[in-house]
Amino acid sequence: MAFLHLNKKSFKFIATTSLVSSICFFGNSAVSQISNASTGSYPSQIRLGIRTTSSAIGSKNISGSYGGFCGEFLNTLGQELSRQNQKIPVIALDIANQYRGREYPRYDGLISNKVEIECGPNSKSSLRLRDTRDKKPFRRKILFSRNNFHTTGIKLLLKKETAAELQSTPLNQLEDKLSTLRIAAIKGTTTLKEFRINRDFYNSFVAYPKRKQANQKLDVRDFALDDLEAGKVKAFASDAIILRTLLEKGVKGEPGYRKERQPLKNQNYVIYPPEPGKYLPNLEKQQYAIAINKNTPYVKWLRQTIDRVLSNPTLSQAKQYVKEYEDGKYYASVAAASQGIKPLSAIEAVEKTEDVEAVEASDRTKSNKEEKDNPFSDPNVVIAIVGAFSTALPTILIGYWQRDKKKGAKSE
Repeated sequence: MAFLHLNKKSFKFIATTSLVSSICFFGNSAVSQISNASTGSYPSQIRLGIRTTSSAIGSKNISGSYGGFCGEFLNTLGQELSRQNQKIPVIALDIANQYRGREYPRYDGLISNKVEIECGPNSKSSLRLRDTRDKKPFRRKILFSRNNFHTTGIKLLLKKETAAELQSTPLNQLEDKLSTLRIAAIKGTTTLKEFRINRDFYNSFVAYPKRKQANQKLDVRDFALDDLEAGKVKAFASDAIILRTLLEKGVKGEPGYRKERQPLKNQNYVIYPPEPGKYLPNLEKQQYAIAINKNTPYVKWLRQTIDRVLSNPTLSQAKQYVKEYEDGKYYASVAAASQGIKPLSAIEAVEKTEDVEAVEASDRTKSNKEEKDNPFSDPNVVIAIVGAFSTALPTILIGYWQRDKKKGAKSE
C-alpha cells in the first residue's frame, strides 16, 4: 500500500513538474515570439516616395514641404513611430517614375530600392501589371497596405459638347456610343488594362505612346493630351481624381520632361460622367493604398505600421478632402467662399451624399478604438502577463505539491 502511495506521489510530482515545464516553455516561447515581432531589426530610416500626379493626394509646396493626403500621411507616420518608441527618421522624396517610358517604369523607386514605401494615386489592381523591363508582374516586387485611403474609378476628360452628347444618349444606346468613341489611355496603367479587359465595350481606345518612345524622359500624357486638343482623339481616360487635377489646375511644366498646361476647364473641357461617385460602366473601381517594397527585411513590420497609420482617426479629414476634391466639392466650396457663401462642411457633405465609404471608415475607426481600449491588444501587456505567469506558476505549484506531501506524511 505504501508502495502504491509512493507511486501516486511520484506520479503527481512528475505530472506537476511536466506541467510546469510545459507552461514555462510555451510561455517563454510566446514572449520570445512577441518580443521578436516588436523589437526585431528596424530600418535606420524610412524613405517615402510621393507622387504628385494629383495635388489632393500629393503636392509639394514652394517651401519644399509636402501637402495633400501624402503630406498628412507623412506626419502621422512620424507620430506612429514615436508612439512605438522608434527613433526612425522618415524622409520624403519626389517620385518621377510616372507616365514615362521603359527606362522609368511604374514603381521604379521601390524596385530600385530608392524608397521603402510610395504614396500616390496607386491602385491595388496595379499588382496585375508587369514591369516593362523584365515583364514580371509587380506583385513579385511590391505589395500594398491592407487598408485603403481612397476609392475611385475611371472617367473621361472631354469637350463639353461631346459630354453633352453622351449625357443625352439613352442607356440602351450608350454602349454603342462608347464603343465608337476614340479614347486615349496610357500604357502601363490600370485604365488601359480595364479597357483591354472590356474590349467589347470599349473597342476604339488608343494606347499611348503609339510607338516606341525615343526620349524616355518625356511625359507620355503630353502625346495623348496634344492629340486630344488637336481632335485626333475625343477623350482622355484616367482615374477621376487625376482628371480633376488636369481640369482644375492643369500641369506644372518641367523642362525636358513635361509641358506646362493651363487648367483644361479654360479650354471648354469637362469630366464625364459628371455625377460624384459615378464612373464609366463595366470598369472596375480602384482602391488606393500605400505601396511597399516587398524585398525589405522588415516588410511585415512596415506594413503593420502603415495599416495602423491609415486607420488613425487623424487622417479622416484628409481622406474626406480627397473625396471632395475628386467630386469637385472642394472647388465649389472655394468658389462659394469667394462669394461670401458658407461652404459645405465635410460632415454635411457626408450626410448629404450618404457616403458609404465614410460610414465604413467610421466603423473602422470604432473598431480601432475598441482594439486600443483592449489592454490585451498591446504586445507589451501580453509580454508582461505571460512573463509574470510563467515566473509565479512554478512556485505556486511546487508549494502546493509540498503541502500535499506533508499531508500525506501525517496520514501515514
